[in-house]
Amino acid sequence: MQYGIGDKVVHPRYGPGRIAGIQQWEPGGEANCYYVIEIPQQGLTVRVPVLKADEVGMRPAMPPSRLPQLLGTLQSTPRRLPDDHKMRQEQIGAEFRTGQVLDLAMVVRDLTWHGQHARLTKSDVDYLRLGQDLLAAEMSLVSGEGLTESSQRIGSAIAAALAGKAA
Repeated sequence: MQYGIGDKVVHPRYGPGRIAGIQQWEPGGEANCYYVIEIPQQGLTVRVPVLKADEVGMRPAMPPSRLPQLLGTLQSTPRRLPDDHKMRQEQIGAEFRTGQVLDLAMVVRDLTWHGQHARLTKSDVDYLRLGQDLLAAEMSLVSGEGLTESSQRIGSAIAAALAGKAA
């Protein structure tokens, strides 16, 4: 997929940002075109080769019209995760790596629910924190609201799921 300056994108490792430029760069002497992506929540500028953007897993940020679906996913009934931590990590990791925002929302919802009923491992807690941070950052980017407000909306949606009040 081709992107332009100003497009909102999500890098699978660094999170959501905006394409600030497209430039020629010669690391190692070979000239290539790179997307220059500013990731404000992390204070980073990331370069992704234009020809490898899809391979890297870069995707367009969700459109604002998808926010209700995202919040609905967070509010929906959680799925039971495996009690075995290795199986749970395998499942969560696979869903996390898809890079899809709704998969990420399910991971956050399900890990939060699991933490209410069982002990979370350090890996679970790390996935949960990273998932919440990435969701809030993408919501903030596409909605124009602050990161704090996005985090609060996520928290409210998950609280509704835990209370059994799916929207």
